[in-house]
Amino acid sequence: MSSITNYLDSSYYTDTSTTSGSSSSSELGKEACLQLLLTQLTYQDPLDPMDDQDFVAQLAQFSSLEQLTNISTGITDLNENVQENQMFSAIQFIGKTVRASGETIQLEEGKASTIYYNVASDAETVLANVLDEDGNVVRTVDLGGKNAGDYEFVWDGMDSDGNVLDDGVYSVTIMTQDADGNAGVASTEIQGKVTGVESSDGTYYLRIGDVLVDFGNITEIVNEADLVEEETTA
Repeated sequence: MSSITNYLDSSYYTDTSTTSGSSSSSELGKEACLQLLLTQLTYQDPLDPMDDQDFVAQLAQFSSLEQLTNISTGITDLNENVQENQMFSAIQFIGKTVRASGETIQLEEGKASTIYYNVASDAETVLANVLDEDGNVVRTVDLGGKNAGDYEFVWDGMDSDGNVLDDGVYSVTIMTQDADGNAGVASTEIQGKVTGVESSDGTYYLRIGDVLVDFGNITEIVNEADLVEEETTA
């Protein structure tokens, strides 16, 4: 009477109701385990029936298997629901102007999008390093000293030799150094209008021009009235 116990004590179970091609699985699912238990009861020796304690123990193990199966199914359903909710939430951003943590910018017709950065503490030197898609530094701009605060940087689209670079996606890293020589990296954000949503490996990205932004990196939905005011005062 130990065969059902041995199977229930195995580390994992799968439902064997379906097979692929001519191959079959040696692992038992909950239906197969129950069928095996019923078969044992049907063909047990009447003169030496299954011990009550063994029977109760096997039923308890089967109950545990049932609960684990239900939990696994519930987690799978929950993950699917979360991804669907993320997709619907991401779609709501289409057409809106957002700000998100990141350092990727777009160069189009020689004009680069703005990078917003925060200097955590007073810095004697602030450098903006512009990198291409391969990670090569194509331009370093000395922004001088900055007090702690928020700033903007707009790259002119040129390399270190003054050549206008090809349109495309670039990234900007803002390096800082204080009076004591301590180096740091400023946090950066980008801003733009969302034109679409893309999904990759369960993660949703908002498309801003040719730049993809992780949905989880959105920090602010920009008020359109504020944009008009900024353009008026610029």
